[in-house]
Amino acid sequence: MAQPPAKSTVSASIKDNRLIITLAGSISVKEAERIYTDTRFAVADLQPGFVVITDLSHSRIGHLSAIGTFRKIMTFLKEKEVGLVFRIIGKGKIIYLQMLQLATPDSSYKPIYVSSMEEAKAHLEKLSGNSPSNAG
Repeated sequence: MAQPPAKSTVSASIKDNRLIITLAGSISVKEAERIYTDTRFAVADLQPGFVVITDLSHSRIGHLSAIGTFRKIMTFLKEKEVGLVFRIIGKGKIIYLQMLQLATPDSSYKPIYVSSMEEAKAHLEKLSGNSPSNAG
């Protein structure tokens, strides 16, 4: 099994028009604010309709005080015309239940829950009509 990341990260793939957010450990307000700032910088290089993949599989808990910041991130992504949103999550984790509560009923931001990065990429390939590739 892969080693869990040491800290949360945000990265953008301009080529794939994709934002990848990896949350690790316990997410405090300070950590959520850093993620928000990093997200704003990363999205600046992406085109409308970009895909977001958020990997929550290495998160233990998100502090309730950080919910406002997570909502701010979702609002920001909607304003920047996010396309598909995937969440990689373990169903037995507390953060999974918290994130379900955060999911807005607004149809412009409806996450697709998957169990791995590979599953998210396979879903994207199927939607785009491409055959599966060996790309990582």
